[in-house]
Amino acid sequence: MNKDFAFILGNGITRLDVDPNELLKHGFVYGCNRIYQEFSLNILVSTDKGMSQEIQNTEYPKQYTHYTRQQYLVEHSGSIVLPQLVHNWSSGPAAVGLACLSESNYIYLIGFDLKGQHNLVNNIYAGTEHYKGTDSPPTPWRNWVDQIEILLQKFPGKNIVHVNPLHEFTSERWRKKDNFRTMYLDEFKLVINNT
Repeated sequence: MNKDFAFILGNGITRLDVDPNELLKHGFVYGCNRIYQEFSLNILVSTDKGMSQEIQNTEYPKQYTHYTRQQYLVEHSGSIVLPQLVHNWSSGPAAVGLACLSESNYIYLIGFDLKGQHNLVNNIYAGTEHYKGTDSPPTPWRNWVDQIEILLQKFPGKNIVHVNPLHEFTSERWRKKDNFRTMYLDEFKLVINNT
């Protein structure tokens, strides 16, 4: 495993183009929320009350690393409180923040689709407990843009890469930073397979 690489898995539909198990061979894999039922990741982050408590009521945090907000921590669950830098952030940006605080220098955002799909929520877990229904409007994403922009400014030595953005959409504010770029899926697969 290459400590220089961190892969942050959001739950937008473009995440389905990447196999998280394959990524574990190439670096540290971070994920959010319900992904814990499908994959055993290096680091799991949940910042919503319902999802955080669901995870802590399983054995997952005793076997794998799980971060959550202080106010949602269940005593003796094995979960860890998010550091001050990201303690009140959304799950995806909080996971990116944890990667920025790690040894990793290349941080890949996968499944960070930002916008909805067909004017509906874009989340592969939509319709499951603690998530919006599949016919709900898109989740607002502006706080994700704000939070990741803070990380781009605070950690200029970390390279943040938005992989396979949905409909090639990414934040113009991110694009203005020297330590940010986008990458198509084919290039991404070449990069990680040559490590």
